[in-house]
Amino acid sequence: MSNSFRELVSQRDAAYALSTSERTLARLRATGVLPIGRCWQRKNPTNKNSHCLYNLEACIEVLSGQSKAAEIEQDLLSQSRVQELAEG
Repeated sequence: MSNSFRELVSQRDAAYALSTSERTLARLRATGVLPIGRCWQRKNPTNKNSHCLYNLEACIEVLSGQSKAAEIEQDLLSQSRVQELAEG
């Protein structure tokens, strides 16, 4: 970001902005897809049950990278299958 201030939004607002569910955001946090500190943080860091706040810009950046990687992987798999059929 251009300045040191990061805009953080609630889980509900983040889910709406990212076109996903609040449960999916929780799952992405739990699996480490959305890294703590960069994409999200707890409102009260000492309480593990505290509400989560999200940095939308960072979330979009991470999720875009994930979808791009999956797309590249699919392309490589498709090319591999075509090559196998041509050789076989």
